[in-house]
Amino acid sequence: MKLITKQSDYAIRALLVLARHRGSFLSSAAIARDERIPLRFLRLILRSLAREGMVEVKEGSAGGFALARPAAKLRLFDVITLFQGPPSFTECLFRRKMCANRSLCPLRHRLAEIEHLVATEFGRITIGTLVADLERAQ
Repeated sequence: MKLITKQSDYAIRALLVLARHRGSFLSSAAIARDERIPLRFLRLILRSLAREGMVEVKEGSAGGFALARPAAKLRLFDVITLFQGPPSFTECLFRRKMCANRSLCPLRHRLAEIEHLVATEFGRITIGTLVADLERAQ
């Protein structure tokens, strides 16, 4: 069980780079190099972020990618949900297939509570929050 997939991780890292270079357009190659993300994979991620209005694209030699919204408006929950759906722990932990007792399972109800807590916390954390954390750590 992964809480954050590689795709979500790469998207968050790319958004952090863009947030730290606010107002500048960065090439996908520069982001990939700095963050050690495979370029082809990053380009797909950036396209998805652009479709959702999280980043903007500028064509040409001075082009690249930049944040389309303030970093404080980009919630982690939205980024993660875009690439992997909302946090989910309610698949049966004991078997690979869904349990027939899913609706009555007391563990499932506890996991649903945890999912809600995780979603709420991811909704509170923004790219701006993470940039501030990085700057405090330096």
